[in-house]
Amino acid sequence: MTITIDLSANSSGNGVDLQGVFDDFNANFSLGSGNHGSFFNGALPGGFGGTQYYAADMDSGSSYTGGVLATAGTSNFAYDLSTHTITGDLDGFSFGSTLGYDSGAGQYEFTDSSVDISGLGISGSDTNSVLTGIYTGSTTTLESVFDSQGVAINGSTGNDTIGGWAGDDVLTGNGGADTFEFDTSGNFGDDTVTDFTDGTDLLDIDFNSVTVASANGGADTLITHANGTITLTGVDFNDIDATDFV
Repeated sequence: MTITIDLSANSSGNGVDLQGVFDDFNANFSLGSGNHGSFFNGALPGGFGGTQYYAADMDSGSSYTGGVLATAGTSNFAYDLSTHTITGDLDGFSFGSTLGYDSGAGQYEFTDSSVDISGLGISGSDTNSVLTGIYTGSTTTLESVFDSQGVAINGSTGNDTIGGWAGDDVLTGNGGADTFEFDTSGNFGDDTVTDFTDGTDLLDIDFNSVTVASANGGADTLITHANGTITLTGVDFNDIDATDFV
């Protein structure tokens, strides 16, 4: 199963800075003293387990004022009082502020979610590791899963900033003028941008550090860096120059 990250523009049409959401969460999310979040089992409180786990930021003075909602896979979440660990399968996360119940889906969701993650396929001790990280305000363990598997990121209708991880990622901007980021401090994998628009979208990577060539019989453009490659599907390499880079 492919890990998928879907971005949603806000009510004003503003796009999403994906890594910015994670950075803000890591720097500012706090459950607060004595708060342990809550489990849901459908529309009902879940006690020590359930189909979903919800944690809301309790630090009103920080820039991060939302919450995070985890959804189980085949096996529900269960908190073990003796070992203080969470078991079960972990399928996805949502980041947002306004929590509501979707009776059709039989679960809670954020009505204003900016980032929705699905297809994680995490189980066993990895479920506890990732959820514990989120509980303590860190996406580090979650992002290590992205590093190992690669992700498909679908942008919003707004102007997004979309960056992948160390795996082979597939980036789709959808609408708006999008910026695709590549972390060249380490291996960023062999990434694909499916809908790059010359003159509208931008590549956040040093133009002087890459080579640009034709690929797949001229149908695509291949951008090569010492730490990875970027394929722009359906783009003529003759159209790509320094003006397409940040």
